[in-house]
Amino acid sequence: MFRARLLVLLALLLTVPVVSAAPDRMLVPEPLPQKLALEGAVKYKTYQLVRVKASGIDPKAGIIWRVYPSQDVQRATTPRGILEFVAPPGTYQVEALVITTGADGAISVDEQAMSVEIESCCDKAPPIVPPTPQPPVKPKANPVAALGKIQFGNAGCTATVIGPRRADGKWDVLTAAHCVTHVGVGAKGSMTLPDGRKLAIKVGNIYETPDCAWLTTEDATLADLPFAEIAATNPAVGTKIWHKGYGVDNPGNREDGEITFAQDGNGQLQMSLSVSSGDSGGGIFRDDTGELISCVCCTTAKGQKARVWGCAADVARKYRPAQTSELWTPVEIPEAGIGPINAWEPVEMPTRGPVVTVLK
Repeated sequence: MFRARLLVLLALLLTVPVVSAAPDRMLVPEPLPQKLALEGAVKYKTYQLVRVKASGIDPKAGIIWRVYPSQDVQRATTPRGILEFVAPPGTYQVEALVITTGADGAISVDEQAMSVEIESCCDKAPPIVPPTPQPPVKPKANPVAALGKIQFGNAGCTATVIGPRRADGKWDVLTAAHCVTHVGVGAKGSMTLPDGRKLAIKVGNIYETPDCAWLTTEDATLADLPFAEIAATNPAVGTKIWHKGYGVDNPGNREDGEITFAQDGNGQLQMSLSVSSGDSGGGIFRDDTGELISCVCCTTAKGQKARVWGCAADVARKYRPAQTSELWTPVEIPEAGIGPINAWEPVEMPTRGPVVTVLK
């Protein structure tokens, strides 16, 4: 009987909770400390917000966040236990230090780290290589556009703008002497180009033999004029040539021909070509290169294929200056004498004004 009561008493003791000295409080064991852990994605898009959360932190503990490398990292203000930042593309080390002070005053530090990668959105652009300096592009000659109608008073001829441009900004213009001897050196007139531009021009030098005259534009700001270039040497007999002028028979149309005599004693070339009044002074060009080889002087017959004379290219180059809506009536081209072609002699150049410069 006693033994049975003892067993019941022991059973009751085992089921009764243990209490502390204070009868109104139950003894509760302290929880085991949690382990610090970092949570968050490890890859992010360019400039996407990086977010890392620390778990297992004692409410009384302090936490310190560190990010390496720290350059250009911009952190946001966040709740305790959370780190948010933006940074340029790259790989970053995120560290969390949790500092806890125990009941006995002892300090413990728990540390965890993780790596995050911020991806680049695009492939790297190739390095910019500065362009290699190039020499200035030389303007191209355009003889067709460089031929124009010149006018002094009511008298008209054809002329050609010659390049390259002068150092003073003006342009040289070549025509026949007999087109301007009646007005003389210093006279002012106009030149109308095929594109409609009208230029103010001035007579410079006149050479009655071999019948060439150099004019200049008055405006020194005309940088974009079309021009022709004079050939360095005279063409050989048989060279194919062409001419366009403002003759009364067929203004503006092209006439083709060829060289028949290289150069005579007057510094002129002889050609087989069709010209007429008003074509005087117009440039004559090589068919293969487009270079100017002469300008129209005189002919044995107007308006048909005949012998034509004009200042030779080398002579025109020699005398080129060294930096120095009205009624239009064409100037007549002097005609040669009538007779068998073998007995033909060129006529003397007409004198329509004083000879300013004598060919030496």
